[in-house]
Amino acid sequence: MTGKVDTILLAKIFKLLKYSANIDQFTEKLEAFKEKFGDAVYPALLFTTAHLEYSERTAKKHCKEILKRWSEAQKNINRGIDIRVILLDYFIAVNKKIKNPKIIEIKLFEQTQKETFVDELTQLYNYRYFKRALDVEIARANRYKSPLTLVIFDVDDFKNYNDTNGHLAGNKALKQLAGIISDTVRNIDVAARFGGEEFSLLLPETTKDGALVIADRIRCEVEKISFFNEKKQPMKNFTISGGLATLNVDAVSATDLINKADKALYKSKTLGKNRLTSYVEERRDFERVSAKAKGHIIFGKDSEEMVSVLNVSEGGVLFSFKRIIPLGTKLDMSLKIPGSKTKVHCQAKVKRTEELEENRLYEIGVRNVKLSKEGRKIIRDFLIAEAQKCSN
Repeated sequence: MTGKVDTILLAKIFKLLKYSANIDQFTEKLEAFKEKFGDAVYPALLFTTAHLEYSERTAKKHCKEILKRWSEAQKNINRGIDIRVILLDYFIAVNKKIKNPKIIEIKLFEQTQKETFVDELTQLYNYRYFKRALDVEIARANRYKSPLTLVIFDVDDFKNYNDTNGHLAGNKALKQLAGIISDTVRNIDVAARFGGEEFSLLLPETTKDGALVIADRIRCEVEKISFFNEKKQPMKNFTISGGLATLNVDAVSATDLINKADKALYKSKTLGKNRLTSYVEERRDFERVSAKAKGHIIFGKDSEEMVSVLNVSEGGVLFSFKRIIPLGTKLDMSLKIPGSKTKVHCQAKVKRTEELEENRLYEIGVRNVKLSKEGRKIIRDFLIAEAQKCSN
């Protein structure tokens, strides 16, 4: 099957064929699919039913003629007639595309497709399917202006696991991990074995923050569940690390999206493994100004800790802290901005973490989620004052 056909649609078309003898229900379902997938439904329908490949434009033309002939046949016959009968007649007698037709059970056809696009060991989609699905989802995300996020997972210290326990145990662990991923993702997501011990997760209609929640749920489940002989791993546990990137935020093409997610994965490894890292471009949406200040972060009602503020902007704060804070964590912050007698209170979300070489500290970058007008004015006045100092 070539890239002309949206492979994700095939599963939908298989379900559509249970209405193949009822023209009203069939056309109603087909229109519903067309609303969601556009004209890609037509080549998918012809490929599934007749194993013929056409562009969207040509497939649409053929399908309209077939539906017209189906409607006319229904009027002349006192019983329901299957669309596949009409389709076969059309491509044998009218279009003459099929010269030697062969009837094949749809379940057998579905099994053939599964063998082509499903990884034999893990039963997740394989890399071939993932690449095509990525192209399709990028086109769809751009068409409907919807978010799309890619996550790449990698098993931590998997070579050690294989060397210690053998490749059969390693394969069993990969199958167990694939089961966790499969049980966690939604129907619209595409989970695939990226290669070796790497797995990819394509999340349509999902922002970076939403992807962090889904991916971290998988990471936590892997950490919690017992794997064979995992205590001999360097971290005394079987764990995974992940990196993620979002279309039209971090990258605009399939290749770039993969590269950005891979870079984020590499950073997860360098930060100590068993964590997720969101790709962050080295650029600022807001002007940042160094600020030697103190602040407090509040994790819960009874957990308030002091931090050292490194710089501030209207969009967020960078501070140093004695331990790492997971990406996506929501914090309540209280800051004493230089030159102001009033403390700034805000709600923030962790967007970046980086380990400092000295003093075993971490740089934590947060984005302001909720900031009062008064607090915003205090920060803005501070930034203006600092800018004026630099210009004098």
